[in-house]
Amino acid sequence: MNPNTEVPEQAMYALEITCPIGMENVLEKELHAEGLTQTRLGEAQVKLTTDLEGIYKACLWSRVGTRVMLPIAQFKMESADDLYNGVKVIDWSQHLLVSNTIAIDCHGTNHHIRNTQFGAVRTKDAIADYFVAQTGERPSVEKNQPDVRIAVRIKRDVVTVSIDLSGESMHRRSYRQQGAMAPLKENLAAGLLLRAGWGVDSDLKQLIDPMCGSGTFLVEAALMSLDIAPGLRRQYWGFKGWKQHDHRLWQQLNDFAKNRKKDPESLGIRFQGTDREQKAIAAARENIKRAGLTGIIDVSMSPFQEHEFIVEEAQPGLVITNPPYGERLGDEMALIALYRQLGEWVVKHAHGWPFMMLTSNDHLARQIPVRPEKSTRVINGGIECRAYQFPVTDANIKADAVAQSVMTPGAQMVANRLQKNLKKMKKWADKNKIQCFRVYDADMPEYAVAIDLYNDWAHVQEYQAPKSVDPEKAKQRLFEVVSAIPNALNIAESNVVVKHRQRQAGKGQYEKLDQSQHEMIVEEYGCDFIVNLKDYLDTGLFLDHRPVRKLIQQKADGVRFLNLFCYTASASVHAGQGGALTTLSVDMSNTYTDWARRNIELNEFSERDHAVVRADCFEWLKQSRDEFDLIFMDPPTFSNSKKMADVLDIQRDHGDLVRLAMARLATTGELIFSNNYRRFRLDEDLMSEFDVQDITRSTLDPDFERNNKIHQCYLIKHKSVP
Repeated sequence: MNPNTEVPEQAMYALEITCPIGMENVLEKELHAEGLTQTRLGEAQVKLTTDLEGIYKACLWSRVGTRVMLPIAQFKMESADDLYNGVKVIDWSQHLLVSNTIAIDCHGTNHHIRNTQFGAVRTKDAIADYFVAQTGERPSVEKNQPDVRIAVRIKRDVVTVSIDLSGESMHRRSYRQQGAMAPLKENLAAGLLLRAGWGVDSDLKQLIDPMCGSGTFLVEAALMSLDIAPGLRRQYWGFKGWKQHDHRLWQQLNDFAKNRKKDPESLGIRFQGTDREQKAIAAARENIKRAGLTGIIDVSMSPFQEHEFIVEEAQPGLVITNPPYGERLGDEMALIALYRQLGEWVVKHAHGWPFMMLTSNDHLARQIPVRPEKSTRVINGGIECRAYQFPVTDANIKADAVAQSVMTPGAQMVANRLQKNLKKMKKWADKNKIQCFRVYDADMPEYAVAIDLYNDWAHVQEYQAPKSVDPEKAKQRLFEVVSAIPNALNIAESNVVVKHRQRQAGKGQYEKLDQSQHEMIVEEYGCDFIVNLKDYLDTGLFLDHRPVRKLIQQKADGVRFLNLFCYTASASVHAGQGGALTTLSVDMSNTYTDWARRNIELNEFSERDHAVVRADCFEWLKQSRDEFDLIFMDPPTFSNSKKMADVLDIQRDHGDLVRLAMARLATTGELIFSNNYRRFRLDEDLMSEFDVQDITRSTLDPDFERNNKIHQCYLIKHKSVP
């Protein structure tokens, strides 16, 4: 080269690299490690001035960045026309060809641009009109993977227009399938690992995630240790359609990145994870395979409390995990024992190591018997969380750590009662092949909860405390109950479901509490039932009516059975199991009639002979002319649902209901009438009109002997003609 020839100066670009909130310093540090030092911190972003090679390096090597944005214009907007005009005057020919496909992402609104879709349309029109004026043609819109993606950010009266050089979020590394379990984004996981001290040149030689989920921490840590560029596997980049893209330079940097990869055999690092959920471990193994890390990361389906991790005491390591948070009160209660066990496990097995835990719940974080050194505020899945860093050293382990693992006197008292009750009930339940039963029902008034066992799950319902009870004291007592359950009943802490029970008005009893779709199948006297412990106030099976269902099964042979206010039609299933010719189940709830049909189908009864009807039972009885041999009616205490023609008050209306039901009952038939209103008094006129027998005592099994007012039950027949 002629020494007098000037080397052309490379173009410099002012970028905005976005990242998760709380990870700005980590992002800046990793950019500096790649030689990209002209940086300035912003909120959830780092501003970087660099050349084209720096752009590519940021895209290829940033583990923490979310998007690499190139602002190309900024202007004030005082009307919607200002947005159009400001975009149209940009020299778009520097950035794209008319043959390129484009997509517009608009963020933010103001008085003039009231929705982002309108802002995107005005931007697209301006770009299209620019090219029509230049060439007579317009670029096409492609929403998924356009050649060039354009971002418009509106903040008050200022508009910033940028080229999205990353094209899509850089947390997508291409090793995790879309739609798979993804509670923790890859770039947030990488940022937390870096914040915790993990890295390509770190002295840490062991990494354990005791609740690894789909394995994101483990995969990101292994990619980091192997010095594998996180952008290597991505096929789509926003800059590939950008007019200033240099394909040869990009390819050179890719080739260099491939050569930087370390030999796994020489790493000497152990990556281990466990999770008790089969679905999570299946997703983790698939992600590990897709990331090319099979044989490097070891994951097992096992509770961490029971797993034998291989720990090299002489080698420093890191424990990092993202446990369940418990967004509802009941979840929080159930997770207290889990967090305590996690803390105790860390103290015992990872002494001297750093420990990082991500959670949104400060109360749960305090269950860890180690004082945190620092915490970082982050947003995970739209939830505000904190990443706590615990140095597991003698100086930081709390003095009462051992005491913490011992239950409070109140919790121990509850545990003793539960163990005593379980010992008594288990013999009876096993003898009668009963899988679901009540093991505690406010036996001690200060611990006012009901605890039901559903196989290896505990369903806890807290009764509404009187206003005279201090809410904090009530909450503490509930904590004590929940902390006593796992050991006393030999149930995993994650299998404890807690709900707050209070009087349900109107349609409240039908409304969802959660969206977990947590269903399981239980058996009772030869019948199978779908129960859902989490999503509704009730589970789909009223345990106190177990003897009533058994009675119906015994009486059902050859009868025509009617089930009014059928709920999930468990009584109809028992009638079918007992040999009923037909069953008809009536309820006004879409949720429960659908559930009823699934219960009937589960037990392989035909829809033709075992029908379900959605209707207001009052109105249905008035219109029906059918006759039945056995009727079961268990109305709610009160209902003002919009689906009903009138308000139902069981004390006021039960006389009319019983008479309507008796009008449909065959001469020799039987009506079983039940309700759970504690102050219920049967209409005396009914006793003179019909043959009425109070059978309440005989419809209470041993698990409800303490609560003998949980329901009242009557057997009603027509009076025999003399």
